[in-house]
This record gives sequence, structure tokens and C-alpha cells, in this order.
Amino acid sequence: MKTLTAAIKDFADLPEKVVRGTLIGMGSKIIKRSPVDTGRFRNNWQFSIDAPATGKDPGAGNEINLVNTANKMVAGNTFYMTNNLPYAERLEYGWSQQAPQGVVRVTLGEYKTFIEQASK
Repeated sequence: MKTLTAAIKDFADLPEKVVRGTLIGMGSKIIKRSPVDTGRFRNNWQFSIDAPATGKDPGAGNEINLVNTANKMVAGNTFYMTNNLPYAERLEYGWSQQAPQGVVRVTLGEYKTFIEQASK
């Protein structure tokens, strides 16, 4: 059985855990929904804290990098998920038949579901 002190710490850490879980859930879904031709777009998702990534980093867009970055989050941080390829915006606005509704906008529309899952 947990001590009262341990239970209070768990409760205090809950908001950050929910935020991290939400970020990981949404980020993972965005990666999986990303259309694939050569795989360059899907593999270029970059995750950072307090400043967006500015370069192109093929191979960055994997769930291990997502989880590692999200787990570094603390209260007050801003999380960025960036894809700096020149055609990323076109893909988000219907250029791909694989994702005609985009990937980020669709996932953001499911925000509540991700929060509920992370809260459990």
C-alpha cells in the first residue's frame, strides 16, 4: 500500500503524465497517418521542446524519438512536432490520395480522445 506522501506525489505528477501521454498518442497517430511514397515525409517528423526544429532530419520521425522527447517535458515547456520538407504543407491540404484530409488536422480533431486515453 502506498504511503500518503507517495500518493500525493503521484497525484501531483498526473497532469504532466497526461500531457506526455497525449503528446505520444497524437504524435504516434500523425506518424502512422503520414502518407508514404518513398518514406521521406513520414521519417522526417522531428520532435523538440521550446523551439521548433529547423532542419530536415530523415530518420527522426520514429516513435522512439517521439517518446524520448515527450518524456523530457516538464510544466511550462512547449512541445513541437515539425516536418520541414517543402511539400509537407501540400500533403496536409490534400495533395496525397493516401491522406486527402491531411494528417495533423485529422488528428487534432481527435484531441479529446487522446486526452481521455492518457488520463486512464
